[in-house]
Amino acid sequence: MEAERKPHNCRSHLVRLLHRITLLSIRRPIPVLSVAGVLALLAIVLTILGLGFHTSRLDLLNPKSSYNKLWLDYIREFGATDDILVVVEGDSPEQIVPVLDEVAEVLSRDERNFRAVLHQVDFSPVRAKGLHYLDVEQLETIERFVTEAKPVVSNGWTRLSVGNMAASMDRRLLAAARDPSGLWRSRAEVEVGHWAASLQQALLPEPRYCRPWPDLVRPSIPVDLDDRHFLVADGQMGVVLLQLAEPPDGDGFARGSEGIDALRRHISGVATRYPEVHIGLTGLPVMENDEMRSSQTAMIEASLLSLFGVACLFVAGFGGIRHPLLTVAALLVSMAWSFGFITIAVGHLNILSVSFAVILIGLGIDFGIHYVARYLQYRQSHISCNSALVRTAIGVGPGIVTGAATTAAAFFTAGFTEFTGIAELGIIAGGGILLCCAGALVMLPSMIHLADRNRDDAVISGPLDVHAWLTPIFRRPVWTLGMSVGVLIFLGLGATWLRYDHNLLNLQPEGLESVRLEHRLIEESDQSVWFALSLARSSEEVLERKAKFEELESVDRVEEIARLLPKDEHLRQPIISRIHSQLSSLPNRVPAIPLQRPEVLDPLLAQLQSELSRTASGRATAERIAWIRARLRQIPEPECFRRLSEYQLRAAQDMLHQLHALAEASIPVPPDFSDLPEGLVRRFFGSDGRHLMKVYGRGNIWDMDAMERFVRDVRSVDPKATGNPLQTFEASRQMKQSYEQAALYSLITIFVLLYFDFRSVRHTLLAMVPVGIGMVLLFGLMGWLGEPLNPANMIVLPLILGIGVDDGVHVVHDYLRRRGGYRMSASTASAVLITSLTTMVGFGSLMIADHRGLQSLGRVLTIGVTCCLFTSLIMLPAALIWRTQRQESEGERTAGADRGEASVPARGEWDPEEPMERAA
Repeated sequence: MEAERKPHNCRSHLVRLLHRITLLSIRRPIPVLSVAGVLALLAIVLTILGLGFHTSRLDLLNPKSSYNKLWLDYIREFGATDDILVVVEGDSPEQIVPVLDEVAEVLSRDERNFRAVLHQVDFSPVRAKGLHYLDVEQLETIERFVTEAKPVVSNGWTRLSVGNMAASMDRRLLAAARDPSGLWRSRAEVEVGHWAASLQQALLPEPRYCRPWPDLVRPSIPVDLDDRHFLVADGQMGVVLLQLAEPPDGDGFARGSEGIDALRRHISGVATRYPEVHIGLTGLPVMENDEMRSSQTAMIEASLLSLFGVACLFVAGFGGIRHPLLTVAALLVSMAWSFGFITIAVGHLNILSVSFAVILIGLGIDFGIHYVARYLQYRQSHISCNSALVRTAIGVGPGIVTGAATTAAAFFTAGFTEFTGIAELGIIAGGGILLCCAGALVMLPSMIHLADRNRDDAVISGPLDVHAWLTPIFRRPVWTLGMSVGVLIFLGLGATWLRYDHNLLNLQPEGLESVRLEHRLIEESDQSVWFALSLARSSEEVLERKAKFEELESVDRVEEIARLLPKDEHLRQPIISRIHSQLSSLPNRVPAIPLQRPEVLDPLLAQLQSELSRTASGRATAERIAWIRARLRQIPEPECFRRLSEYQLRAAQDMLHQLHALAEASIPVPPDFSDLPEGLVRRFFGSDGRHLMKVYGRGNIWDMDAMERFVRDVRSVDPKATGNPLQTFEASRQMKQSYEQAALYSLITIFVLLYFDFRSVRHTLLAMVPVGIGMVLLFGLMGWLGEPLNPANMIVLPLILGIGVDDGVHVVHDYLRRRGGYRMSASTASAVLITSLTTMVGFGSLMIADHRGLQSLGRVLTIGVTCCLFTSLIMLPAALIWRTQRQESEGERTAGADRGEASVPARGEWDPEEPMERAA
């Protein structure tokens, strides 16, 4: 057993290196610290000059991924700016529309900050070309109507008298009867029937006017070309769309802040004039800006709070202020080095990697804590300062190096994942961890040497005595293990309820107006401000694809402007030109139309009735004309004259009105994009000539299940579709997979590093017990507490791996160093407790943030560290104590073995302390 627990000789190279570094640090403390300070200063200057911020979500994605290539292709043509929505909430459209008009006017004047302001669609230029939207057959019908009406309006208004109209229709029926196909006869009968029904309505006891002409004007103008404001929720919400001008370089971590601040000032000014309405902002740029500002503030506050909390815990844990302050100072210098490393290695921080400062404070301080804990334990044994520093370096140094290497590896392996944000965070945090380790092993000996070299006889305060708390627990290690396993099984069952929450709205700061308005838009209009994007080369392709999209159950509607540019103009334009020419000189008024007496009208109507009676299809109209003849005989002559005169005048005015409307819609020049609002064209027609479709999902597309259905359906029509829902769907899945891959890669790498250190599978697995059981406890507790995994807190995987393995490494190293019955050394127990508490404080400070994603991260990490502390301080030592007791009872241990801490190296191990004693 002694051989089994003896540290492996292959570690002698690391021990020799640590010994030499420590000798250099305590013999040349001033030069060492001077070099460290100069490097820190250079790193800070380099950071100020060269470190940038990548604050777009796009910067988190791998530009080589297939889905991101589609998005990059889109933004190259249409730009990367999403719409901001100014939302006006009120009681009615009458209350909201004036506010929309004023907001749009104010924002349109600020061209420095805003562009493409759009609050209504003015289609008047397009309506002037309305005939271009009809098919050729409809245009031919209109041309016939205009041709027939031309003689009427050219001083031939008497043709619209009732008698002349009856005679004209009779002649038309006779002429149509010569058509062998019967088509013209059928059309003529329809027209006569329409006229007869109109005249019948004028002769009813309660007369009303019914148009005798076909409605040719309204069908010529598509219904959706009406001018309109953007109103939803039954007119209780109005929207102004706009885009931010390109933000200047150096716009800061919260991108677009200058423009959004200007926007809020503008709408605040408008709101003071309309107290009865509420004006708010939403849209992705606003939500992202709110999130970045909240995150930035939270990170700064959390970093300062965690640094202060860590320092206070350090002081309380070690009963003094000098050594904790020295350790914190070494950490700060190491963090300065880390900033320089980031600037050189990556060059920027992104939305995820900005959290590296909190990570380093929470994890980087651990190396100094283990170092100082062991040093103070030696000093309490009345060992000189320099000798204690050397013993600390060769005693706890290998564990610190292994812990740092495994923690850094847990992050570095994330660099091999596809998700760029996680890969960059892994590189940044991994490098920072190694630099913090270097600071603890190089700077701390020099600092402590300068502070304690003349204090060999002084009373040295020691670390917190954890033994007094742990002794009752370890008296019966089997019971402790049994109860721990019971707790593990019970809490582990909670993992069955663990879920992953993809909804990014659930990560936003609580109470944000932009999030509230987004939720209301979803609830009131059953749609989100998110939409998929589909690009097409031609209008025909757009319309064909739009029809397929609209057949999907998950699609609410499709917006495009291709339908506003009609095709086949070579067929339409000649007809429209002829219509326009015939309508070029219309009168403005209808003159008086003479009226025939009833005795003159009756033979004309009788002749028409007789002609209609010849066919089965015309008999119904013939009966109607018979009714008209009878009615004319019943009505007194003055009343008959009045009604017929009024009918003739209204029919003539109606015809003239229709002709004027057709003239207004008959401009021969085809519609083009210059006829459409600029803000609309900018959103739907790209610089390369491609058309854009916005495909809106039905229901709450922020919900992952709804989003997955929507993405699947959209891609079934267009495999190359892109847009924020598809980007978020893919990025969320890729982020989750990248964290899982990083955890797997980390486990493999950590196992290899630990095996290289221990050269024993058994000891390697023992060192990994805290992280394995800690993960089970963490996921179980999250399930019981209803705390889901999400894109913000998934970072716990590499962090918990690093924390748990670091604790396990030190416990196993402590176990291997001691001979006889195992009892965890005071320095290791104190260091494990204090490092865990400082890590909890470091990451737990995030729980005060407004950002719910950061709150979740702080909660999960605090729970995870607590679980690792339980396994490192209770379960693993109990298992090691039970193991040694069992071996002793079986007679496998040497009787009378020294049960105290080994102050002499194990057999065959090089003892570097003697030269130091002589040097001292």
